Amino acid sequence: MKFYGIAVNTQNKNVVINNLPTDCLGAVKEAKRIATKEGLKFQFVKPAVKGQKEGSTLTKFALNRKHCSKSL
Repeated sequence: MKFYGIAVNTQNKNVVINNLPTDCLGAVKEAKRIATKEGLKFQFVKPAVKGQKEGSTLTKFALNRKHCSKSL
């Protein structure tokens, strides 16, 4: 499973940390190491779900709603 990390810079902007190891503990350690090296504050690590879009529920499932409404 792939992971990505989130860190915060000095202007309180989120920064995504990619290319982390595939195990959770290794991903956390690597994300903390990268954040410290870049001068960022580490926040958390999440699994990267393939194919899942970010955003509101209405946006994510808009295509499904359109297909369902056509069949009714």
